[in-house]
Amino acid sequence: MFIELLDLLRCPKPHHDTWLVASFRTVSNRFVETGTLGCPVCSAQYPIVDGIADFSGGVTSPSCEQSRSDAGHSREELATRAGAFLDATEPGAVVVLGGVWAYAAEELSSLSEARVLALNPEPGVKETATVGLVRAAAEIPLAADSCLGVAVDAWFNSAIVEAAVRVVRPGGRIVGPGAIPPPAELAVLAQDAEYWVARKTPSLIPLRKASR
Repeated sequence: MFIELLDLLRCPKPHHDTWLVASFRTVSNRFVETGTLGCPVCSAQYPIVDGIADFSGGVTSPSCEQSRSDAGHSREELATRAGAFLDATEPGAVVVLGGVWAYAAEELSSLSEARVLALNPEPGVKETATVGLVRAAAEIPLAADSCLGVAVDAWFNSAIVEAAVRVVRPGGRIVGPGAIPPPAELAVLAQDAEYWVARKTPSLIPLRKASR
């Protein structure tokens, strides 16, 4: 993973957000190939292997290669769809693409100038200076309200969708699989049998009563 992208990552355990401490073993042209990320709060450690930051705890996810082939979409088309669904038009914003969507990481980054985290990527997904590769089981290792949008597919469970609600900023969008109902915190913009697209509603700030 490119060194600058490591600054985006946070420990997914339930405590306050803090930067992770990185220990590098192999670095090439500012890409970290092997190393360890450590949490200064809970002392958890997460390995970086072959450029992939691994927060999965050894939990493996099924391959989505056949699913992508069955869908019949090119990477460019996936990127166009992901960009439209997530309204990814802000240069430098952070977007998470998981499963099948991760195939479009490099193309979406080029189209939108976004920084993209490919969640549980297949071997064909490549890291770049604006595309980081991450493995995770039930959490997304980002700070709360820190990213523009998240797109995941049917290979993920409801825990990842709840994690997406946590990390997407108010007004940001989430694309989720039709098999998982959209959480109540979201306003659904579009939905079919395969996917739904929803916006995270801003938190309401209670009004103070006027003093007499």
